[in-house]
Amino acid sequence: MRQTEKLLQELNCRCIRGELPREVTEVAYDSRKVKPGALFVCIRGSRQDGHAFIREAVERGAGVILIEEGALEEESINRVLASVCQDAQYDQGECKSSEQDFNRHILQEVDALQKVSSLQKDNIWKEDNDSQETDKLQKLCVLETPDTRSALAFISRQWFDNPQENLKIIGVTGTKGKTTTVWMIWKMLAADGFESGLIGTIEVCYGSWQKESSHTTPESYELYEILRKMADNGCRYVVMEVSSQALKLHRVDGIVFDTAVFTNLREDHIGAGEHADFAEYMTCKHRLFCQCRTGIFNQDDPYWQEMWRGGSCKRIVTYGFSRQADYQASNPQLLRGSSRLAVQYELISYIDYQLYENNYRQKNEQLHRKNDLFEKMAVSEEKRTVVVNVPGKFSIYNSLAAMAVAEQYQVPQKAVDQVLHTIQVPGRIEMLPVSPRFIVIVDYAHNAMALEALLTTLRDYHPGRIICIFGCGGNRAAERRFQMGEAAGRLADLVVVTTDNPREEDPEKIADEICRGLEAAKGKYGRIPDREEAIAYGISHAKPGDIVVIAGKGHETYQEINGQKYPMDDRKLAMKCKVW
Repeated sequence: MRQTEKLLQELNCRCIRGELPREVTEVAYDSRKVKPGALFVCIRGSRQDGHAFIREAVERGAGVILIEEGALEEESINRVLASVCQDAQYDQGECKSSEQDFNRHILQEVDALQKVSSLQKDNIWKEDNDSQETDKLQKLCVLETPDTRSALAFISRQWFDNPQENLKIIGVTGTKGKTTTVWMIWKMLAADGFESGLIGTIEVCYGSWQKESSHTTPESYELYEILRKMADNGCRYVVMEVSSQALKLHRVDGIVFDTAVFTNLREDHIGAGEHADFAEYMTCKHRLFCQCRTGIFNQDDPYWQEMWRGGSCKRIVTYGFSRQADYQASNPQLLRGSSRLAVQYELISYIDYQLYENNYRQKNEQLHRKNDLFEKMAVSEEKRTVVVNVPGKFSIYNSLAAMAVAEQYQVPQKAVDQVLHTIQVPGRIEMLPVSPRFIVIVDYAHNAMALEALLTTLRDYHPGRIICIFGCGGNRAAERRFQMGEAAGRLADLVVVTTDNPREEDPEKIADEICRGLEAAKGKYGRIPDREEAIAYGISHAKPGDIVVIAGKGHETYQEINGQKYPMDDRKLAMKCKVW
Protein backbone atom coordinates (compact mmCIF):
# COMPACT_ATOMS: atom_id res chain seq x y z
CA MET A 1 0.00 0.00 0.00
CA ARG A 2 1.32 3.46 -0.95
CA GLN A 3 0.18 7.06 -0.55
CA THR A 4 -1.58 8.07 -3.74
CA GLU A 5 -0.15 11.59 -3.86
CA LYS A 6 3.40 10.24 -3.60
CA LEU A 7 2.82 7.84 -6.49
CA LEU A 8 1.54 10.68 -8.64
CA GLN A 9 4.00 13.38 -7.61
CA GLU A 10 6.01 13.29 -10.86
CA LEU A 11 2.96 13.21 -13.14
CA ASN A 12 1.12 15.90 -15.01
CA CYS A 13 -2.45 14.75 -14.43
CA ARG A 14 -5.87 16.09 -13.49
CA CYS A 15 -8.86 14.58 -11.74
CA ILE A 16 -11.93 14.48 -13.99
CA ARG A 17 -14.29 12.75 -11.57
CA GLY A 18 -14.51 11.32 -8.07
CA GLU A 19 -12.25 11.72 -5.05
CA LEU A 20 -8.54 10.92 -4.86
CA PRO A 21 -8.11 8.22 -2.20
CA ARG A 22 -5.39 8.65 0.39
CA GLU A 23 -3.83 5.29 -0.46
CA VAL A 24 -3.91 2.63 -3.17
CA THR A 25 -3.39 -1.06 -2.51
CA GLU A 26 -1.45 -1.84 -5.69
CA VAL A 27 -0.68 -0.72 -9.24
CA ALA A 28 -1.91 -2.68 -12.27
CA TYR A 29 -2.09 -2.18 -16.02
CA ASP A 30 -3.66 -5.60 -16.66
CA SER A 31 -7.32 -5.54 -15.60
CA ARG A 32 -7.15 -9.24 -14.67
CA LYS A 33 -4.67 -8.38 -11.90
CA VAL A 34 -6.71 -5.59 -10.33
CA LYS A 35 -7.63 -6.02 -6.67
CA PRO A 36 -9.84 -3.83 -4.44
CA GLY A 37 -8.33 -0.38 -3.94
CA ALA A 38 -5.89 -0.66 -6.85
CA LEU A 39 -4.70 2.05 -9.24
CA PHE A 40 -5.48 0.83 -12.78
CA VAL A 41 -3.41 2.42 -15.56
CA CYS A 42 -4.95 2.20 -19.03
CA ILE A 43 -2.19 1.72 -21.61
CA ARG A 44 -2.58 1.15 -25.31
CA GLY A 45 -0.92 -1.94 -26.76
CA SER A 46 -0.47 -3.21 -30.30
CA ARG A 47 -3.42 -5.58 -29.93
CA GLN A 48 -5.42 -4.33 -26.96
CA ASP A 49 -6.33 -0.95 -25.48
CA GLY A 50 -6.49 -0.81 -21.69
CA HIS A 51 -9.30 1.74 -21.88
CA ALA A 52 -11.56 -1.04 -23.16
CA PHE A 53 -11.07 -2.86 -19.85
CA ILE A 54 -12.09 -0.11 -17.44
CA ARG A 55 -15.35 -1.90 -16.70
CA GLU A 56 -13.52 -5.08 -15.66
CA ALA A 57 -11.11 -3.08 -13.51
CA VAL A 58 -13.99 -1.33 -11.76
CA GLU A 59 -15.83 -4.60 -11.22
CA ARG A 60 -12.69 -5.96 -9.56
CA GLY A 61 -12.63 -3.01 -7.17
CA ALA A 62 -10.19 -0.48 -8.65
CA GLY A 63 -10.06 2.71 -6.58
CA VAL A 64 -8.35 4.92 -9.18
CA ILE A 65 -8.44 4.80 -12.97
CA LEU A 66 -5.73 6.61 -14.94
CA ILE A 67 -6.64 7.30 -18.56
CA GLU A 68 -4.88 9.00 -21.45
CA GLU A 69 -5.93 12.44 -22.64
CA GLY A 70 -8.41 12.18 -25.47
CA ALA A 71 -8.99 8.47 -25.04
CA LEU A 72 -12.43 8.76 -23.42
CA GLU A 73 -14.98 11.42 -22.67
CA GLU A 74 -16.33 11.78 -19.14
CA GLU A 75 -19.77 10.72 -20.34
CA SER A 76 -18.35 7.45 -21.68
CA ILE A 77 -16.77 6.71 -18.30
CA ASN A 78 -20.05 7.42 -16.52
CA ARG A 79 -21.84 5.05 -18.85
CA VAL A 80 -19.41 2.30 -17.94
CA LEU A 81 -19.92 3.00 -14.24
CA ALA A 82 -23.69 3.06 -14.66
CA SER A 83 -23.62 -0.37 -16.28
CA VAL A 84 -21.43 -1.71 -13.46
CA CYS A 85 -23.88 -0.26 -10.93
CA GLN A 86 -26.77 -1.92 -12.77
CA ASP A 87 -24.88 -5.23 -12.67
CA ALA A 88 -24.37 -4.90 -8.92
CA GLN A 89 -28.10 -4.38 -8.40
CA TYR A 90 -28.81 -7.33 -10.65
CA ASP A 91 -26.47 -9.58 -8.66
CA GLN A 92 -28.05 -8.50 -5.37
CA GLY A 93 -31.42 -9.69 -6.66
CA GLU A 94 -29.99 -13.24 -6.75
CA CYS A 95 -31.23 -13.77 -10.29
CA LYS A 96 -30.60 -17.18 -11.76
CA SER A 97 -28.46 -17.59 -14.85
CA SER A 98 -31.19 -18.85 -17.13
CA GLU A 99 -31.35 -17.60 -20.70
CA GLN A 100 -34.48 -15.59 -19.92
CA ASP A 101 -32.87 -13.88 -16.93
CA PHE A 102 -29.73 -13.17 -18.93
CA ASN A 103 -31.72 -11.47 -21.68
CA ARG A 104 -33.60 -9.40 -19.11
CA HIS A 105 -30.25 -8.37 -17.61
CA ILE A 106 -28.98 -7.17 -20.99
CA LEU A 107 -32.13 -5.10 -21.49
CA GLN A 108 -31.68 -3.56 -18.05
CA GLU A 109 -28.10 -2.61 -18.90
CA VAL A 110 -29.13 -1.01 -22.18
CA ASP A 111 -31.82 0.93 -20.34
CA ALA A 112 -29.23 2.17 -17.82
CA LEU A 113 -26.98 3.36 -20.61
CA GLN A 114 -29.85 5.26 -22.22
CA LYS A 115 -30.86 6.98 -18.98
CA VAL A 116 -27.41 8.03 -17.79
CA SER A 117 -27.03 10.99 -20.19
CA SER A 118 -30.18 12.73 -18.98
CA LEU A 119 -29.20 12.05 -15.38
CA GLN A 120 -25.82 13.69 -15.96
CA LYS A 121 -27.39 16.83 -17.48
CA ASP A 122 -29.16 17.53 -14.21
CA ASN A 123 -26.10 16.49 -12.20
CA ILE A 124 -28.12 13.60 -10.81
CA TRP A 125 -26.63 10.27 -9.91
CA LYS A 126 -28.94 7.54 -8.72
CA GLU A 127 -28.16 6.70 -5.09
CA ASP A 128 -28.89 3.47 -3.38
CA ASN A 129 -28.39 4.01 0.30
CA ASP A 130 -28.51 0.28 0.83
CA SER A 131 -25.63 -0.40 -1.57
CA GLN A 132 -22.01 0.26 -0.65
CA GLU A 133 -21.03 -0.58 -4.22
CA THR A 134 -23.02 2.35 -5.58
CA ASP A 135 -21.37 4.70 -3.08
CA LYS A 136 -17.92 3.45 -4.14
CA LEU A 137 -18.72 4.05 -7.78
CA GLN A 138 -19.78 7.60 -6.99
CA LYS A 139 -16.40 8.28 -5.36
CA LEU A 140 -14.33 6.36 -7.92
CA CYS A 141 -11.45 8.60 -8.95
CA VAL A 142 -10.64 8.98 -12.65
CA LEU A 143 -7.44 10.80 -13.58
CA GLU A 144 -6.27 11.97 -16.98
CA THR A 145 -2.64 12.35 -18.13
CA PRO A 146 -0.96 13.06 -21.50
CA ASP A 147 0.76 9.66 -21.79
CA THR A 148 -0.24 6.72 -19.61
CA ARG A 149 2.76 4.61 -20.64
CA SER A 150 5.18 7.24 -19.39
CA ALA A 151 2.99 7.70 -16.32
CA LEU A 152 3.13 3.97 -15.58
CA ALA A 153 6.93 4.13 -15.54
CA PHE A 154 7.09 7.01 -13.05
CA ILE A 155 4.35 5.48 -10.88
CA SER A 156 6.23 2.17 -10.88
CA ARG A 157 9.45 3.91 -9.89
CA GLN A 158 7.69 5.34 -6.83
CA TRP A 159 5.86 2.09 -6.07
CA PHE A 160 9.15 0.19 -5.89
CA ASP A 161 10.94 2.95 -3.93
CA ASN A 162 13.22 4.10 -6.75
CA PRO A 163 15.54 1.05 -6.85
CA GLN A 164 18.09 2.74 -9.12
CA GLU A 165 19.32 4.77 -6.14
CA ASN A 166 21.20 1.61 -5.09
CA LEU A 167 22.28 0.49 -8.56
CA LYS A 168 24.53 1.46 -11.42
CA ILE A 169 22.51 0.64 -14.53
CA ILE A 170 24.22 0.01 -17.88
CA GLY A 171 22.04 0.07 -21.00
CA VAL A 172 22.95 -1.21 -24.47
CA THR A 173 21.03 -0.29 -27.61
CA GLY A 174 21.53 -0.77 -31.35
CA THR A 175 20.15 -2.75 -34.26
CA LYS A 176 22.57 -5.62 -33.77
CA GLY A 177 24.91 -6.78 -31.04
CA LYS A 178 22.85 -5.88 -27.96
CA THR A 179 22.53 -9.39 -26.56
CA THR A 180 26.17 -10.43 -27.01
CA THR A 181 27.53 -7.12 -25.73
CA VAL A 182 25.31 -7.24 -22.63
CA TRP A 183 26.43 -10.81 -21.88
CA MET A 184 30.08 -9.87 -22.25
CA ILE A 185 29.72 -6.91 -19.88
CA TRP A 186 27.73 -8.96 -17.35
CA LYS A 187 30.30 -11.77 -17.40
CA MET A 188 33.18 -9.31 -16.99
CA LEU A 189 31.60 -7.71 -13.93
CA ALA A 190 30.85 -11.15 -12.46
CA ALA A 191 34.41 -12.35 -13.14
CA ASP A 192 35.69 -9.54 -10.94
CA GLY A 193 33.32 -10.49 -8.13
CA PHE A 194 30.69 -7.77 -8.65
CA GLU A 195 27.10 -8.77 -7.83
CA SER A 196 25.34 -7.96 -11.09
CA GLY A 197 21.95 -8.45 -12.71
CA LEU A 198 21.16 -9.16 -16.37
CA ILE A 199 18.04 -8.09 -18.28
CA GLY A 200 17.78 -9.02 -21.95
CA THR A 201 16.30 -10.99 -24.81
CA ILE A 202 17.39 -14.36 -23.47
CA GLU A 203 16.71 -14.09 -19.77
CA VAL A 204 16.53 -12.03 -16.62
CA CYS A 205 18.84 -13.22 -13.86
CA TYR A 206 20.70 -12.26 -10.71
CA GLY A 207 22.47 -14.49 -8.21
CA SER A 208 20.92 -17.95 -8.53
CA TRP A 209 17.56 -16.60 -9.75
CA GLN A 210 16.80 -16.94 -13.45
CA LYS A 211 13.76 -16.48 -15.70
CA GLU A 212 13.26 -16.63 -19.46
CA SER A 213 12.42 -13.27 -21.04
CA SER A 214 9.21 -12.52 -22.89
CA HIS A 215 10.46 -9.10 -24.06
CA THR A 216 13.93 -7.72 -24.75
CA THR A 217 13.09 -4.93 -22.28
CA PRO A 218 10.23 -5.62 -19.84
CA GLU A 219 7.21 -3.34 -19.40
CA SER A 220 8.05 -0.53 -16.98
CA TYR A 221 6.17 -2.00 -13.99
CA GLU A 222 7.95 -5.37 -14.32
CA LEU A 223 11.25 -3.61 -15.01
CA TYR A 224 11.14 -1.58 -11.80
CA GLU A 225 10.00 -4.66 -9.90
CA ILE A 226 13.03 -6.57 -11.21
CA LEU A 227 15.36 -3.70 -10.34
CA ARG A 228 13.93 -3.61 -6.82
CA LYS A 229 14.57 -7.35 -6.39
CA MET A 230 18.09 -6.99 -7.74
CA ALA A 231 18.88 -4.13 -5.36
CA ASP A 232 17.39 -6.03 -2.39
CA ASN A 233 19.49 -9.08 -3.27
CA GLY A 234 22.76 -7.20 -3.18
CA CYS A 235 23.31 -6.33 -6.83
CA ARG A 236 25.49 -3.27 -7.41
CA TYR A 237 25.26 -3.30 -11.20
CA VAL A 238 22.56 -4.11 -13.74
CA VAL A 239 23.33 -4.63 -17.42
CA MET A 240 20.33 -4.50 -19.74
CA GLU A 241 19.34 -4.47 -23.38
CA VAL A 242 17.28 -1.41 -24.29
CA SER A 243 15.23 -1.96 -27.43
CA SER A 244 13.85 0.78 -29.67
CA GLN A 245 10.35 -0.44 -28.84
CA ALA A 246 11.07 -0.05 -25.13
CA LEU A 247 12.21 3.52 -25.73
CA LYS A 248 9.23 4.28 -27.95
CA LEU A 249 6.80 2.85 -25.39
CA HIS A 250 8.46 4.63 -22.42
CA ARG A 251 9.39 1.40 -20.62
CA VAL A 252 12.64 2.88 -19.30
CA ASP A 253 11.31 6.35 -18.45
CA GLY A 254 12.60 7.55 -15.10
CA ILE A 255 15.84 5.55 -15.27
CA VAL A 256 19.12 7.45 -15.31
CA PHE A 257 21.64 5.09 -16.90
CA ASP A 258 25.12 5.32 -15.45
CA THR A 259 26.49 4.16 -18.83
CA ALA A 260 24.74 3.73 -22.18
CA VAL A 261 26.22 1.93 -25.21
CA PHE A 262 25.41 2.40 -28.91
CA THR A 263 26.37 -0.59 -31.09
CA ASN A 264 25.09 0.31 -34.58
CA LEU A 265 22.03 1.43 -36.53
CA ARG A 266 20.54 -0.13 -39.67
CA GLU A 267 17.09 -0.09 -41.26
CA ASP A 268 15.19 -2.72 -39.29
CA HIS A 269 12.09 -2.99 -37.13
CA ILE A 270 10.21 -0.72 -39.51
CA GLY A 271 6.62 -1.57 -40.34
CA ALA A 272 3.25 -2.32 -38.77
CA GLY A 273 3.46 -2.61 -35.00
CA GLU A 274 7.05 -1.36 -34.89
CA HIS A 275 8.35 1.97 -36.27
CA ALA A 276 6.73 4.12 -38.95
CA ASP A 277 10.04 4.88 -40.67
CA PHE A 278 13.79 5.02 -40.13
CA ALA A 279 13.63 8.56 -38.75
CA GLU A 280 11.33 7.45 -35.94
CA TYR A 281 13.49 4.40 -35.31
CA MET A 282 16.61 6.56 -34.95
CA THR A 283 14.81 9.09 -32.75
CA CYS A 284 13.73 6.35 -30.37
CA LYS A 285 17.28 4.99 -30.13
CA HIS A 286 18.56 8.49 -29.36
CA ARG A 287 16.31 8.76 -26.29
CA LEU A 288 18.62 6.45 -24.35
CA PHE A 289 21.42 9.02 -24.58
CA CYS A 290 19.13 11.70 -23.18
CA GLN A 291 18.99 9.84 -19.87
CA CYS A 292 22.57 8.69 -19.24
CA ARG A 293 25.78 10.00 -17.66
CA THR A 294 28.41 8.30 -19.86
CA GLY A 295 27.87 7.39 -23.51
CA ILE A 296 29.94 4.76 -25.33
CA PHE A 297 29.63 4.84 -29.13
CA ASN A 298 30.69 2.79 -32.15
CA GLN A 299 32.57 5.49 -34.03
CA ASP A 300 32.61 3.46 -37.25
CA ASP A 301 28.81 3.64 -37.48
CA PRO A 302 27.60 6.50 -39.73
CA TYR A 303 24.90 7.50 -37.22
CA TRP A 304 26.99 7.65 -34.05
CA GLN A 305 27.08 11.45 -33.92
CA GLU A 306 23.30 11.66 -34.31
CA MET A 307 23.07 9.44 -31.25
CA TRP A 308 25.08 11.67 -28.90
CA ARG A 309 24.10 15.12 -30.18
CA GLY A 310 21.65 16.84 -27.88
CA GLY A 311 21.95 14.11 -25.28
CA SER A 312 22.71 14.23 -21.57
CA CYS A 313 26.09 12.44 -21.63
CA LYS A 314 28.67 14.12 -19.42
CA ARG A 315 31.35 11.89 -20.87
CA ILE A 316 31.76 10.28 -24.29
CA VAL A 317 33.92 7.26 -25.15
CA THR A 318 34.31 5.81 -28.65
CA TYR A 319 35.41 2.49 -30.12
CA GLY A 320 35.98 0.96 -33.54
CA PHE A 321 38.64 0.54 -36.24
CA SER A 322 38.85 4.32 -36.70
CA ARG A 323 42.18 5.91 -35.73
CA GLN A 324 40.13 8.51 -33.88
CA ALA A 325 38.46 5.99 -31.57
CA ASP A 326 39.42 5.70 -27.92
CA TYR A 327 39.40 1.89 -28.21
CA GLN A 328 40.99 1.12 -31.58
CA ALA A 329 41.08 -2.33 -33.16
CA SER A 330 43.54 -3.27 -35.91
CA ASN A 331 45.07 -6.27 -37.65
CA PRO A 332 42.10 -8.66 -37.25
CA GLN A 333 42.85 -12.36 -37.74
CA LEU A 334 40.41 -15.26 -38.03
CA LEU A 335 41.14 -18.30 -35.87
CA ARG A 336 39.77 -21.74 -36.64
CA GLY A 337 40.04 -25.05 -34.83
CA SER A 338 38.43 -28.39 -35.65
CA SER A 339 35.18 -27.41 -33.95
CA ARG A 340 35.72 -23.77 -32.92
CA LEU A 341 35.83 -20.37 -34.60
CA ALA A 342 37.33 -17.25 -33.03
CA VAL A 343 38.92 -13.90 -33.85
CA GLN A 344 42.05 -12.08 -32.72
CA TYR A 345 43.04 -8.41 -33.05
CA GLU A 346 45.37 -5.75 -31.74
CA LEU A 347 43.90 -3.19 -29.35
CA ILE A 348 45.09 0.33 -28.65
CA SER A 349 43.16 2.03 -25.85
CA TYR A 350 43.40 5.38 -24.14
CA ILE A 351 42.64 5.56 -20.45
CA ASP A 352 42.23 8.26 -17.79
CA TYR A 353 40.82 10.83 -20.19
CA GLN A 354 37.82 13.08 -20.52
CA LEU A 355 36.21 13.88 -23.87
CA TYR A 356 34.07 16.82 -24.93
CA GLU A 357 33.12 17.83 -21.36
CA ASN A 358 30.14 20.18 -21.56
CA ASN A 359 30.85 20.91 -25.25
CA TYR A 360 27.84 19.32 -26.89
CA ARG A 361 25.20 21.76 -25.77
CA GLN A 362 26.80 24.64 -27.59
CA LYS A 363 24.87 25.96 -30.55
CA ASN A 364 27.42 24.80 -33.13
CA GLU A 365 28.48 21.40 -31.85
CA GLN A 366 31.90 20.53 -33.21
CA LEU A 367 34.19 17.65 -32.31
CA HIS A 368 37.54 18.92 -31.11
CA ARG A 369 40.39 17.61 -33.22
CA LYS A 370 44.11 17.79 -32.84
CA ASN A 371 46.45 16.45 -35.51
CA ASP A 372 43.45 14.68 -37.08
CA LEU A 373 42.81 12.82 -33.82
CA PHE A 374 40.18 13.57 -31.20
CA GLU A 375 41.59 15.70 -28.46
CA LYS A 376 42.23 13.62 -25.35
CA MET A 377 43.05 14.86 -21.91
CA ALA A 378 45.54 13.11 -19.60
CA VAL A 379 46.09 10.43 -22.25
CA SER A 380 47.67 7.10 -21.36
CA GLU A 381 48.05 4.65 -24.25
CA GLU A 382 47.85 0.90 -23.82
CA LYS A 383 48.41 -1.83 -26.44
CA ARG A 384 47.61 -5.52 -26.28
CA THR A 385 46.38 -8.56 -28.22
CA VAL A 386 42.76 -9.62 -27.73
CA VAL A 387 41.25 -13.03 -28.54
CA VAL A 388 37.45 -13.44 -28.69
CA ASN A 389 35.82 -16.85 -28.64
CA VAL A 390 33.16 -15.73 -31.18
CA PRO A 391 33.80 -15.43 -34.92
CA GLY A 392 33.55 -12.40 -37.13
CA LYS A 393 34.20 -8.68 -37.32
CA PHE A 394 31.02 -7.89 -35.39
CA SER A 395 32.49 -9.84 -32.46
CA ILE A 396 35.37 -7.37 -32.44
CA TYR A 397 32.91 -4.48 -32.15
CA ASN A 398 30.96 -6.20 -29.37
CA SER A 399 34.12 -6.93 -27.40
CA LEU A 400 35.41 -3.36 -27.83
CA ALA A 401 32.16 -2.00 -26.41
CA ALA A 402 32.26 -4.45 -23.50
CA MET A 403 35.88 -3.61 -22.67
CA ALA A 404 35.13 0.12 -22.76
CA VAL A 405 32.34 -0.43 -20.22
CA ALA A 406 34.44 -2.75 -18.05
CA GLU A 407 37.16 -0.14 -17.81
CA GLN A 408 34.63 2.43 -16.55
CA TYR A 409 34.20 0.21 -13.50
CA GLN A 410 37.88 -0.77 -13.09
CA VAL A 411 37.44 -4.44 -14.02
CA PRO A 412 40.97 -5.94 -14.19
CA GLN A 413 42.37 -6.84 -17.60
CA LYS A 414 42.84 -10.45 -16.50
CA ALA A 415 39.11 -10.85 -15.80
CA VAL A 416 38.23 -9.18 -19.12
CA ASP A 417 40.55 -11.46 -21.12
CA GLN A 418 39.26 -14.56 -19.35
CA VAL A 419 35.69 -13.74 -20.35
CA LEU A 420 36.54 -13.02 -23.98
CA HIS A 421 38.54 -16.26 -24.28
CA THR A 422 35.59 -18.36 -23.12
CA ILE A 423 32.44 -16.36 -23.92
CA GLN A 424 29.52 -18.35 -25.28
CA VAL A 425 26.17 -16.57 -25.51
CA PRO A 426 23.11 -18.85 -25.68
CA GLY A 427 21.75 -18.92 -29.21
CA ARG A 428 24.15 -16.29 -30.56
CA ILE A 429 26.64 -18.03 -32.87
CA GLU A 430 26.59 -20.76 -30.24
CA MET A 431 28.98 -23.54 -31.29
CA LEU A 432 27.90 -27.02 -30.25
CA PRO A 433 30.24 -30.03 -29.75
CA VAL A 434 28.31 -32.21 -32.21
CA SER A 435 31.37 -33.48 -34.08
CA PRO A 436 35.15 -32.88 -34.15
CA ARG A 437 35.04 -33.08 -37.95
CA PHE A 438 32.73 -30.16 -38.68
CA ILE A 439 31.20 -27.16 -36.88
CA VAL A 440 27.56 -26.80 -35.85
CA ILE A 441 26.26 -23.34 -34.96
CA VAL A 442 22.89 -22.24 -33.55
CA ASP A 443 22.03 -18.58 -34.10
CA TYR A 444 19.08 -16.25 -33.65
CA ALA A 445 19.39 -14.66 -37.12
CA HIS A 446 15.75 -14.21 -38.09
CA ASN A 447 15.87 -11.58 -40.82
CA ALA A 448 17.84 -11.14 -44.03
CA MET A 449 20.28 -8.59 -42.60
CA ALA A 450 21.27 -10.85 -39.71
CA LEU A 451 21.39 -14.01 -41.82
CA GLU A 452 23.51 -12.38 -44.52
CA ALA A 453 25.93 -11.00 -41.91
CA LEU A 454 26.23 -14.43 -40.29
CA LEU A 455 26.78 -16.38 -43.50
CA THR A 456 29.22 -13.78 -44.87
CA THR A 457 31.24 -14.00 -41.66
CA LEU A 458 31.35 -17.79 -41.87
CA ARG A 459 32.41 -17.63 -45.54
CA ASP A 460 35.52 -15.75 -44.41
CA TYR A 461 36.63 -18.91 -42.56
CA HIS A 462 36.73 -20.82 -45.88
CA PRO A 463 34.59 -23.82 -44.87
CA GLY A 464 34.19 -26.85 -47.11
CA ARG A 465 30.48 -26.05 -47.41
CA ILE A 466 27.88 -24.08 -45.48
CA ILE A 467 24.67 -25.98 -44.79
CA CYS A 468 21.96 -23.59 -43.61
CA ILE A 469 18.75 -24.80 -41.91
CA PHE A 470 16.09 -22.17 -41.28
CA GLY A 471 12.46 -21.10 -41.58
CA CYS A 472 10.60 -17.83 -41.02
CA GLY A 473 8.15 -16.77 -38.33
CA GLY A 474 4.46 -16.36 -39.02
CA ASN A 475 2.57 -13.11 -38.40
CA ARG A 476 5.68 -11.14 -39.24
CA ALA A 477 6.68 -9.07 -42.28
CA ALA A 478 6.16 -11.36 -45.29
CA GLU A 479 8.94 -9.70 -47.32
CA ARG A 480 11.47 -11.13 -44.87
CA ARG A 481 10.84 -14.60 -46.28
CA PHE A 482 11.89 -13.85 -49.85
CA GLN A 483 14.83 -11.78 -48.58
CA MET A 484 16.10 -14.51 -46.25
CA GLY A 485 15.69 -17.11 -48.98
CA GLU A 486 17.63 -14.97 -51.44
CA ALA A 487 20.44 -14.32 -48.92
CA ALA A 488 20.71 -18.01 -48.01
CA GLY A 489 20.64 -19.02 -51.68
CA ARG A 490 23.60 -16.74 -52.45
CA LEU A 491 25.75 -17.55 -49.44
CA ALA A 492 25.03 -21.17 -48.45
CA ASP A 493 25.92 -24.28 -50.43
CA LEU A 494 22.86 -26.20 -49.27
CA VAL A 495 19.71 -24.82 -47.65
CA VAL A 496 17.14 -26.88 -45.76
CA VAL A 497 13.87 -24.94 -45.53
CA THR A 498 11.86 -25.87 -42.45
CA THR A 499 9.34 -24.50 -39.95
CA ASP A 500 10.17 -21.73 -37.47
CA ASN A 501 7.32 -20.30 -35.33
CA PRO A 502 4.43 -20.35 -37.81
CA ARG A 503 2.05 -18.89 -35.23
CA GLU A 504 -1.34 -18.52 -36.96
CA GLU A 505 -0.02 -18.87 -40.52
CA ASP A 506 0.25 -21.92 -42.78
CA PRO A 507 3.86 -23.25 -42.57
CA GLU A 508 3.75 -24.45 -46.18
CA LYS A 509 2.78 -20.96 -47.40
CA ILE A 510 5.69 -19.47 -45.46
CA ALA A 511 8.05 -22.07 -46.97
CA ASP A 512 6.75 -21.27 -50.48
CA GLU A 513 7.71 -17.61 -50.02
CA ILE A 514 11.18 -18.55 -48.77
CA CYS A 515 11.70 -20.83 -51.74
CA ARG A 516 10.88 -18.07 -54.18
CA GLY A 517 13.86 -16.16 -52.82
CA LEU A 518 16.05 -19.27 -53.05
CA GLU A 519 15.05 -19.82 -56.66
CA ALA A 520 15.77 -16.18 -57.51
CA ALA A 521 19.30 -16.72 -56.18
CA LYS A 522 19.53 -20.11 -57.91
CA GLY A 523 20.36 -21.72 -54.58
CA LYS A 524 20.40 -25.45 -53.88
CA TYR A 525 17.73 -26.38 -51.35
CA GLY A 526 15.31 -28.94 -49.98
CA ARG A 527 12.14 -28.69 -47.88
CA ILE A 528 11.60 -30.62 -44.65
CA PRO A 529 8.69 -29.09 -42.65
CA ASP A 530 9.47 -30.95 -39.41
CA ARG A 531 12.26 -28.93 -37.76
CA GLU A 532 13.76 -31.87 -35.87
CA GLU A 533 13.99 -33.92 -39.07
CA ALA A 534 15.45 -30.95 -40.95
CA ILE A 535 18.21 -30.50 -38.35
CA ALA A 536 18.99 -34.23 -38.40
CA TYR A 537 19.15 -34.19 -42.20
CA GLY A 538 21.52 -31.21 -42.32
CA ILE A 539 23.91 -32.64 -39.73
CA SER A 540 23.86 -36.13 -41.24
CA HIS A 541 24.92 -34.69 -44.60
CA ALA A 542 27.82 -32.63 -43.20
CA LYS A 543 31.35 -33.51 -44.31
CA PRO A 544 34.72 -32.74 -42.69
CA GLY A 545 35.40 -29.00 -42.80
CA ASP A 546 31.75 -28.02 -43.26
CA ILE A 547 29.79 -25.54 -41.14
CA VAL A 548 26.18 -26.33 -40.31
CA VAL A 549 24.09 -23.28 -39.38
CA ILE A 550 20.74 -23.68 -37.62
CA ALA A 551 19.24 -20.20 -37.81
CA GLY A 552 16.18 -18.29 -36.67
CA LYS A 553 15.34 -19.45 -33.16
CA GLY A 554 18.63 -19.32 -31.27
CA HIS A 555 18.03 -19.50 -27.52
CA GLU A 556 14.28 -20.18 -27.80
CA THR A 557 13.02 -23.33 -26.09
CA TYR A 558 9.64 -23.56 -27.81
CA GLN A 559 7.85 -23.58 -31.14
CA GLU A 560 4.72 -21.44 -31.40
CA ILE A 561 1.84 -22.88 -33.42
CA ASN A 562 -1.69 -21.46 -33.41
CA GLY A 563 -1.24 -19.66 -30.12
CA GLN A 564 0.34 -22.63 -28.32
CA LYS A 565 4.00 -22.99 -27.38
CA TYR A 566 5.39 -26.50 -27.68
CA PRO A 567 8.78 -27.51 -26.21
CA MET A 568 11.56 -27.28 -28.80
CA ASP A 569 15.22 -26.34 -28.46
CA ASP A 570 17.47 -26.31 -31.55
CA ARG A 571 20.52 -26.99 -29.37
CA LYS A 572 19.04 -30.15 -27.89
CA LEU A 573 17.85 -31.34 -31.29
CA ALA A 574 21.35 -30.83 -32.71
CA MET A 575 23.06 -32.61 -29.82
CA LYS A 576 20.81 -35.65 -30.42
CA CYS A 577 22.69 -35.99 -33.73
CA LYS A 578 26.14 -36.06 -32.11
CA VAL A 579 28.68 -37.95 -34.21
CA TRP A 580 32.40 -38.83 -33.92
